[in-house]
Amino acid sequence: MPHTTDIRPIALLTDFGHTDAFAGILKGVILSIHPEARIVDLCHGVAPRDIGHGAHLLDISLKYFPKGTIFCAVVDPGVGTSRRAVLVETTDYFLVGPDNGVLWAAASKNTICRIIHLTRSRYFLSRVSATFHGRDMFAPVAAHLSAGVDPGAFGPEISRLTPFAFPEPRPMEGKLILAVRHIDTFGNIGLNLTREQFMPLAEKGFLLRVNQTQITRYDETYAAAPEKTPFVITDSAGFVEIAVKNGHAASQLGVSKQDSDVAVTIEPAVISERKKQKK
Repeated sequence: MPHTTDIRPIALLTDFGHTDAFAGILKGVILSIHPEARIVDLCHGVAPRDIGHGAHLLDISLKYFPKGTIFCAVVDPGVGTSRRAVLVETTDYFLVGPDNGVLWAAASKNTICRIIHLTRSRYFLSRVSATFHGRDMFAPVAAHLSAGVDPGAFGPEISRLTPFAFPEPRPMEGKLILAVRHIDTFGNIGLNLTREQFMPLAEKGFLLRVNQTQITRYDETYAAAPEKTPFVITDSAGFVEIAVKNGHAASQLGVSKQDSDVAVTIEPAVISERKKQKK
């Protein structure tokens, strides 16, 4: 029976969307096991099968939740394969999901205490399909954990979690080669550049190139920027993003998260001026 004195909230992160019933089924499973569970929909709009997108959203969200929160993250293109199902206990949180990298950034930012390989089938649904471990394994484990079951009850402890590395800015010939970290609902293009990395460039003037577009404007707020003109701003998680006021930067600049050949570079404006003079 659930221990009602130990009710840990459960935050769901999936790439299920809202067209199908998958996200709702997870909640139904949780509530069937633990009727008093508190469930939060963190996001069900992760780009399909995009482990990096899921890892990014989980990473930037973790610290805003109360200690003890259970994050059930189901972005699982390898479902049914030999990839492990895991429970990660950190100093402040629990993370349940596939061991494919989606948990790595969030878990490693909050000191990992132990990693449990989910093998005890008594805590799964009676029949585990090869295509829906979110329903049959991860949601039930999250529910039992929320009800007070000790993490060690779900399986043996293991020593390693599969890492996922976001690309770092890459220096080349006086400029930085950047990557698209994510594209949000508003079309803002999130880059793998932090405010701390960017501000030294911004203070001296910068030139950011995206495909064939050149951007030299930085604004502290969306309201301060002109209409229809791409500009740079720091997002709420502390990363640099490209935005268009009342517009959709990704569409306007022809950028997709799935593009492997999108060209994004940033350099000091003074270097750009020297290049023009040489020509």
